[in-house]
Order: sequence, then C-alpha cells, then structure tokens
Amino acid sequence: MTIHPVRILAFGDSLTAGWGIVPSSSVPACLEAALQKQGIAVSFFNQGVPGDTTAGGLKRFESALACNPDLVILEFGINDNLQAIAPDQTEANLDAMLKILSEKGIPTLLTGIRPLRDLGPEYKGWFESLFSNLAARHGAALYPDYLEGVAGKSTLLQRDGLHPNREGTKEIARRLLPVVTAMIRPIQIAKTS
Repeated sequence: MTIHPVRILAFGDSLTAGWGIVPSSSVPACLEAALQKQGIAVSFFNQGVPGDTTAGGLKRFESALACNPDLVILEFGINDNLQAIAPDQTEANLDAMLKILSEKGIPTLLTGIRPLRDLGPEYKGWFESLFSNLAARHGAALYPDYLEGVAGKSTLLQRDGLHPNREGTKEIARRLLPVVTAMIRPIQIAKTS
C-alpha cells in the first residue's frame, strides 16, 4: 500500500517564515521533523512572508493553495496589530481566507496571537477575542497564542525581542505538535481508505 504524505500548508508572516534563522529551523520545519520522527508521513509547504499583513495574505492566498494542501495552519495578525490596521479590516481578511478553506473542505488550524502594540483596552479586548470568534464561525481548530511559552523569554527570542530564535521555534513546534498530530489522524485515514 502506498502511503501518501499529508500535505500541510503553513501560511503566515515572519513567525511562520522563520525570520532571522535558517529555513530548517522554522516552526514548520521543526513540526515536519517531529512528525516524521513519529513515523507520520507529512510534507510541509512554508508560505510565510516576513512583514505580511492579513491583507497581503489574502492577496496571495489562492496562489498558495495551489500546493493542494490537506491541512492549513493559518498564522496572521501580529503585523496588523503593529501597524494599527483597523480591526474590522483584519477580521474581514481572516474571515475571507477561512471562508475559502471552509468551502474547499480543507481542515484548518487557526493560530491566535496576543497584541504586542498597546492600542487601548477596547482594541485589546477585540483582538484577543478575534481568533476564537473566527474559529467558531468557520469550524476551524484554534491554537490561541502562537507565541505561548516563548513571548517575553529572552533565551527563546532573537535580539529584537519578538522573533523566536532556534530554541524558540522548537518550543513553538513542541506545543503545536499534539494539536497538529490530532488533526492529521483523520486525514491519514481518509487518504488510505
């Protein structure tokens, strides 16, 4: 029996791309290595673009889907926050991407992020509920905070205090691994039946 690898599109900004580190140390590369170590056949497509906003992501989304993924990890929002982009615009862009994925029947892991730029309590409340609201609306799985366990820890961050270093990306991948593994199982069953 031929085992077809599960094709995973990692779509996002510099946190997905692995800004400031070698490509083999990016979060998608660390996840791929960890899954393969478990004997799970996967193939990752890293479509992270440093500095990208949700608007930029939406513009390149259809072309990124040309890799025909079985699963998408969607990671955006931090640059919208840092650039003070209007909240309704961020929501509309993510909503549009999730709608496309839902219509195509592609399982999706939406990763949230905590705002790094203080734009007031109203914005903070909106931003922190944005990802859970969108995940619920579109039936996507949710990982609430992409930088959980890494943000604020100098030993896991590069000098800019924002981007994870190699140890930081390993930690993010370690925390994401159980969620991604659970999402892969039904896809594997469907591919072999």
